[in-house]
Amino acid sequence: MTQYLSDKFKVLSLISIILVLYIHSGFHDYPNEIQGMIFNANLQNFISGMIGRCAVPLFYAISGYLFFTGLYGGRNANYQKLWFKIKKRGKTLLVPYIIACLFPVVFNLALEFIPGIEQFVNNKGISKNFHQPIDKILIFIYFDSGNGSPYAFHLWFLRDLIFIVILSPILLYASEKTSKYAVCGILFVLNYFTIPILPSSGMFWFMFGYCFLDKLSNLKSIFIPVIFTVLCITEILYPCELWKQIKIPIIIIGITSIWILYDKFCPKDFEIKKHNVLMKACGFTFFIYLFHEPTLNIIRKILIIPFYHSSFGFAFSYLASPWIFAVIWIIIGIGFKRIMPHIYSICTGGR
Repeated sequence: MTQYLSDKFKVLSLISIILVLYIHSGFHDYPNEIQGMIFNANLQNFISGMIGRCAVPLFYAISGYLFFTGLYGGRNANYQKLWFKIKKRGKTLLVPYIIACLFPVVFNLALEFIPGIEQFVNNKGISKNFHQPIDKILIFIYFDSGNGSPYAFHLWFLRDLIFIVILSPILLYASEKTSKYAVCGILFVLNYFTIPILPSSGMFWFMFGYCFLDKLSNLKSIFIPVIFTVLCITEILYPCELWKQIKIPIIIIGITSIWILYDKFCPKDFEIKKHNVLMKACGFTFFIYLFHEPTLNIIRKILIIPFYHSSFGFAFSYLASPWIFAVIWIIIGIGFKRIMPHIYSICTGGR
């Protein structure tokens, strides 16, 4: 992998986490939020719903490319190296997942005992869930809190990624015996079926990254981002069932668009190490992802207080919250890493 591609992955991961923050900064169609505010609904739908839907697939694709690189050269798969990578992911994925899942539990438990803080908290009364058997408590925290996600709902991606890594020997073996493109195609088809437990969507994007991510630079036409933008606007203006059926192809166009725009703005001589602020920010992408909930929720609700219940206030909070939160969390991350480097390394898997 070239240094340019390595830098690209770092910057695109930062862009993706900003999009994830936008997804989680949106306000709901409730009477006490943006119900009836058409501008706000369309603004959030375009950024979070249309562009933001590319963020998690891009994370999966980058993870798949990095994981499978060097494991299969076209003849025999290197299973010894595969097992090494799986064990390494125990440190870089599983340990951070176990720790990060506890963060919102402890955070919300603490907030329950602070008077007047309820308005800034979405998940109220978490303590009532701890009057259950230990196995149900662990399932609630780490696997499914009742909505298909762990209690730290944003960590469903990491949960599924860990599961995909566990299944990776099957994916590699199938790729060796048939072809990686055939496996990717089968996973694409499986996305149109409901298969309990199996993270078929994440598996497809994981394999998509392995198959195609390094080939996207061959596509240079600026019309691809234009086509993606037109499709997004059309989907907002004319919603129908068809869009759900072609969601994956549209996201592929979206990921390709992001890739092309990066190549346009960052030429081949671009080096992230020459841009200190950007390099520093990219170093805390995973830290922001792990611990942005429920803290982001507090930031976005504080920002609307001066504007009361207004369209401008909700729009300002939505647009500003991800960037303000990212800056605050990077500063916290810098301090955390400087004061307790060993603990920080454990929490972030050595990143």
